[in-house]
Amino acid sequence: MTEFLFKWQNLIGAALGAFLLGVSAWIGGIIAKKEECKEHLRRIEINITRSLDDTYKARQKLQAFVSRLRDVVTQVRAITDERHFSLETTNYPTMRDIYRDVEAPSFKIKSYYLHNKLLWADAGIKETNETIIGLQSDFAGLLRKNELHIALMRQNKNPNSAQQREDYAYNLEGFANAVDEFIDRFIKQGIEIMTQVKIYNDHLRRRSGKWFLWKCEGINFRYFRNKAKQEEFARNLNSLERIDKIIEQEVKSAIQDAENRAARLSQR
Repeated sequence: MTEFLFKWQNLIGAALGAFLLGVSAWIGGIIAKKEECKEHLRRIEINITRSLDDTYKARQKLQAFVSRLRDVVTQVRAITDERHFSLETTNYPTMRDIYRDVEAPSFKIKSYYLHNKLLWADAGIKETNETIIGLQSDFAGLLRKNELHIALMRQNKNPNSAQQREDYAYNLEGFANAVDEFIDRFIKQGIEIMTQVKIYNDHLRRRSGKWFLWKCEGINFRYFRNKAKQEEFARNLNSLERIDKIIEQEVKSAIQDAENRAARLSQR
């Protein structure tokens, strides 16, 4: 009898040990995922702040370039010497890529909103960097085209320098307008999206982060009067727009503060 009880004790102990080991592994996995999510949110905070700073600096350099370029246009159009062919120009600014964490879109976070905004921000930064490089190449091409235009004109017996100057001024002005449009539309939109990421991510990192996430995106334990109300919380573009409105004032305030800071720095 004693031997029988001893065997059962060993059997139960072995089963219980395996069960506790499984429970321990399960709890450990939950803790590990929680820590991983926490680390990803921390990295998002650091990375998006750096990307925003680089974006404001890039915008400032492009704005200064446009200002100089318009001065060149005014200078060219002020020339009256019939023998003068215009080669006046200004330097395209030396610019580094806006920082982009290529791993950010694959971060494991529990927010549909933040995940999608990270995807948009990543695509926007990539496109902005490519556009800035493309603008530099286009500007160099514009200058080469003008030099070729002058060389061809000088082969004529009666070259029209006034026409060359006006054509050159027109092309420079058009290029300045294109850069202005890029700043006003695409860079402005990129700043807004990155600021939305920063504000929403900041809420999730607080102690009340889980409550904020449920309030904005949660469906469980929530009553919906109809299908339309439920769709507002579904994982779709409509829910993104709804959350945009929730944090809209915070985003506007943060952008205004950043604009004021950038203005102060530009005056130094």
